[in-house]
Amino acid sequence: MELETFAKCLFCPVTMSPRFLRKEDIDMSGSHSAILGGFILSVLLHACLGASTKLKIDVIPSNPKAGNTVTLNVIGVEGTILFTSWYRGLSTSATDQILTHVNGKDIKGEKFFSDASCSQNGSLVIQNFQTSFNGEYTVQIQTNINLQDGQVTVNGE
Repeated sequence: MELETFAKCLFCPVTMSPRFLRKEDIDMSGSHSAILGGFILSVLLHACLGASTKLKIDVIPSNPKAGNTVTLNVIGVEGTILFTSWYRGLSTSATDQILTHVNGKDIKGEKFFSDASCSQNGSLVIQNFQTSFNGEYTVQIQTNINLQDGQVTVNGE
Protein backbone atom coordinates (compact mmCIF):
# COMPACT_ATOMS: atom_id res chain seq x y z
CA MET A 1 0.00 0.00 0.00
CA GLU A 2 1.36 3.43 -0.88
CA LEU A 3 2.12 5.76 2.02
CA GLU A 4 -0.30 8.37 0.68
CA THR A 5 -3.19 5.88 0.59
CA PHE A 6 -2.29 4.43 4.00
CA ALA A 7 -1.94 7.85 5.66
CA LYS A 8 -5.41 8.88 4.49
CA CYS A 9 -6.85 6.07 6.63
CA LEU A 10 -5.07 7.12 9.83
CA PHE A 11 -5.82 9.35 12.75
CA CYS A 12 -4.68 12.95 12.67
CA PRO A 13 -1.26 12.93 14.42
CA VAL A 14 -1.98 16.21 16.21
CA THR A 15 -5.55 15.73 17.42
CA MET A 16 -5.53 11.90 17.44
CA SER A 17 -9.00 12.04 15.92
CA PRO A 18 -9.99 9.97 12.91
CA ARG A 19 -10.12 11.93 9.71
CA PHE A 20 -8.93 11.80 6.17
CA LEU A 21 -5.63 13.58 5.86
CA ARG A 22 -5.13 16.13 3.13
CA LYS A 23 -2.22 15.75 0.72
CA GLU A 24 -0.38 18.62 2.48
CA ASP A 25 -0.72 16.70 5.78
CA ILE A 26 1.50 13.95 4.44
CA ASP A 27 4.29 16.11 3.04
CA MET A 28 7.33 13.92 3.63
CA SER A 29 9.90 16.72 3.57
CA GLY A 30 11.43 18.49 6.54
CA SER A 31 10.76 17.86 10.23
CA HIS A 32 7.17 16.78 9.68
CA SER A 33 8.35 13.61 7.94
CA ALA A 34 10.02 12.33 11.10
CA ILE A 35 6.89 12.96 13.18
CA LEU A 36 4.58 11.41 10.59
CA GLY A 37 6.93 8.48 10.02
CA GLY A 38 7.13 7.83 13.75
CA PHE A 39 3.37 8.20 14.07
CA ILE A 40 2.71 5.70 11.28
CA LEU A 41 5.13 3.22 12.82
CA SER A 42 3.46 3.67 16.22
CA VAL A 43 0.00 3.11 14.74
CA LEU A 44 1.19 -0.04 12.98
CA LEU A 45 2.79 -1.42 16.13
CA HIS A 46 -0.23 -0.46 18.21
CA ALA A 47 -2.58 -2.16 15.76
CA CYS A 48 -0.43 -5.28 15.53
CA LEU A 49 0.32 -5.62 19.21
CA GLY A 50 -3.01 -4.25 20.40
CA ALA A 51 -1.55 -2.52 23.42
CA SER A 52 -0.53 0.84 24.70
CA THR A 53 1.35 1.68 27.85
CA LYS A 54 -0.85 2.78 30.75
CA LEU A 55 0.40 5.86 32.54
CA LYS A 56 -0.09 6.77 36.19
CA ILE A 57 -1.39 10.29 36.84
CA ASP A 58 -1.21 11.96 40.25
CA VAL A 59 -3.37 14.98 41.09
CA ILE A 60 -1.23 17.53 42.95
CA PRO A 61 -2.52 18.64 45.40
CA SER A 62 -4.70 15.56 45.85
CA ASN A 63 -7.70 17.56 47.13
CA PRO A 64 -7.49 20.87 45.24
CA LYS A 65 -9.28 23.98 46.46
CA ALA A 66 -10.70 26.79 44.36
CA GLY A 67 -7.90 29.11 43.29
CA ASN A 68 -5.13 26.48 43.62
CA THR A 69 -2.74 25.57 40.86
CA VAL A 70 -3.36 21.90 40.12
CA THR A 71 -1.03 19.58 38.26
CA LEU A 72 -2.17 16.33 36.66
CA ASN A 73 1.29 14.84 36.97
CA VAL A 74 2.08 12.11 34.43
CA ILE A 75 4.33 9.35 35.75
CA GLY A 76 6.08 6.57 33.85
CA VAL A 77 6.42 7.94 30.31
CA GLU A 78 8.73 5.66 28.34
CA GLY A 79 10.83 7.27 25.62
CA THR A 80 11.03 10.76 24.16
CA ILE A 81 7.73 12.62 23.98
CA LEU A 82 6.74 13.64 20.45
CA PHE A 83 3.38 15.12 21.42
CA THR A 84 0.83 15.05 24.25
CA SER A 85 -2.96 15.40 24.00
CA TRP A 86 -5.28 16.00 26.96
CA TYR A 87 -9.04 15.37 26.89
CA ARG A 88 -11.96 16.23 29.17
CA GLY A 89 -13.66 12.93 30.03
CA LEU A 90 -12.80 9.37 29.03
CA SER A 91 -13.11 9.84 25.28
CA THR A 92 -10.22 10.76 23.00
CA SER A 93 -12.56 12.37 20.50
CA ALA A 94 -11.55 15.70 18.97
CA THR A 95 -14.73 17.16 20.48
CA ASP A 96 -13.37 16.40 23.98
CA GLN A 97 -9.81 17.61 23.40
CA ILE A 98 -8.46 20.30 25.71
CA LEU A 99 -5.12 20.75 23.99
CA THR A 100 -2.22 19.11 22.22
CA HIS A 101 1.34 20.00 23.18
CA VAL A 102 3.82 19.63 20.32
CA ASN A 103 7.16 21.32 19.62
CA GLY A 104 6.90 23.34 22.84
CA LYS A 105 3.51 24.85 21.95
CA ASP A 106 -0.04 24.21 23.15
CA ILE A 107 -2.59 23.83 20.36
CA LYS A 108 -6.13 24.54 21.56
CA GLY A 109 -8.78 21.85 21.30
CA GLU A 110 -12.56 22.19 21.42
CA LYS A 111 -12.63 21.86 25.25
CA PHE A 112 -9.71 24.26 25.77
CA PHE A 113 -9.88 26.59 28.76
CA SER A 114 -7.45 29.44 29.36
CA ASP A 115 -6.25 28.13 32.74
CA ALA A 116 -4.87 24.91 31.15
CA SER A 117 -1.37 24.35 29.82
CA CYS A 118 0.85 21.35 29.21
CA SER A 119 4.37 20.95 30.54
CA GLN A 120 7.26 19.35 28.65
CA ASN A 121 6.85 16.11 30.66
CA GLY A 122 3.22 15.73 29.50
CA SER A 123 1.57 16.91 32.72
CA LEU A 124 -1.49 19.18 32.56
CA VAL A 125 -1.23 22.31 34.71
CA ILE A 126 -4.45 24.08 35.68
CA GLN A 127 -4.09 27.58 37.10
CA ASN A 128 -6.85 29.04 39.29
CA PHE A 129 -8.68 25.74 39.83
CA GLN A 130 -12.50 25.91 39.93
CA THR A 131 -14.94 23.17 40.95
CA SER A 132 -16.24 23.24 37.36
CA PHE A 133 -12.90 21.59 36.46
CA ASN A 134 -13.83 18.49 38.52
CA GLY A 135 -14.26 15.30 36.54
CA GLU A 136 -12.36 12.82 34.43
CA TYR A 137 -9.36 13.58 32.25
CA THR A 138 -7.56 11.45 29.68
CA VAL A 139 -4.05 11.89 28.34
CA GLN A 140 -2.43 10.35 25.27
CA ILE A 141 1.31 10.69 24.85
CA GLN A 142 3.04 9.64 21.65
CA THR A 143 6.70 8.86 22.20
CA ASN A 144 9.38 7.49 19.95
CA ILE A 145 8.52 4.06 21.42
CA ASN A 146 4.71 3.86 21.46
CA LEU A 147 1.40 5.49 22.28
CA GLN A 148 0.86 5.78 26.01
CA ASP A 149 -2.33 6.81 27.78
CA GLY A 150 -3.86 7.31 31.18
CA GLN A 151 -6.95 8.57 32.96
CA VAL A 152 -7.55 10.39 36.20
CA THR A 153 -10.47 11.82 38.15
CA VAL A 154 -10.17 15.25 39.77
CA ASN A 155 -12.34 15.95 42.85
CA GLY A 156 -11.69 19.36 44.31
CA GLU A 157 -13.56 21.79 46.52
